[in-house]
Amino acid sequence: MTSKRTVVVAVAIAVGVVASVLSYVFLNNAQQNAYHNAKLVPAYVITKEIPRTLSGADAVNGGYVKQEKVPAEFRPTSAVTDVSAIRDQAAGTNLPAGEIVTSGMFVSPDSIASVAAETVPAGDVAISVSVDQVHSVAGLIQPGDKVDMLLDINGNQETYLYQAVPVLAVGTTLVPAPGTTATATAAQTSPATQESNVITFAVPPAAAARIALAQSDGGGVTGGIYLALEAAGNTPTAPTTITGSNLIPGNTASASTPTTTATTTPTSSSNSDHSGSTGKTDNEPTP
Repeated sequence: MTSKRTVVVAVAIAVGVVASVLSYVFLNNAQQNAYHNAKLVPAYVITKEIPRTLSGADAVNGGYVKQEKVPAEFRPTSAVTDVSAIRDQAAGTNLPAGEIVTSGMFVSPDSIASVAAETVPAGDVAISVSVDQVHSVAGLIQPGDKVDMLLDINGNQETYLYQAVPVLAVGTTLVPAPGTTATATAAQTSPATQESNVITFAVPPAAAARIALAQSDGGGVTGGIYLALEAAGNTPTAPTTITGSNLIPGNTASASTPTTTATTTPTSSSNSDHSGSTGKTDNEPTP
């Protein structure tokens, strides 16, 4: 009985080996026919997506890259022919599977900026403020929103510091860079980093200095910075400074009825600082 089982197992193994050989021959012939018997040359092909910043050494050792034969006409002139050339480098961006590895895909690790740094517009800097639920619209502000910044001066004057300031991040959740989708960073994996009371903005350097002074209650500011969430597609209006003399409206108009006139939308660039109540640029100091 045992000998019969042994024969059956041996036959099964033999059949499996034959099937494997035939499959290899068939697939090889099919590939050759697909390539129309073109001249095949070696190339390194990405077998599974390589995440941004992964080192070349880890990509090779982790099976992300495999040497295959491809038609000579399909291999780019910049194709990597020796993986030792990328071992000390890192993927400059997420690399999809199926691509032939070229020299531009892997760069010096020192040249790769952080995801946050790449999200900040050119000419701007990122600055964070710490606000509670009352000062941050009950925590409803999200990355990509625009907010107005209001200040209380010496307890008797409420005025705008800036309008339509773009929110770069809430906690460690960044606004997606153009052409990308939101992804979790290593910091985002910790629940402690999900607090929404730290909000980061992208503003010109001069605006960052003013925000920092206001956040620390400098310049007569009392009570920190209040954030007001702007409606999507909102048209900016001329901001109003409120004091004790005009705190009570002179009419019975609803709070939703605008009483100011429209003004130009504040610009965000290295020559502007998201001007608020005056609409002036960094070259025109606010009194």
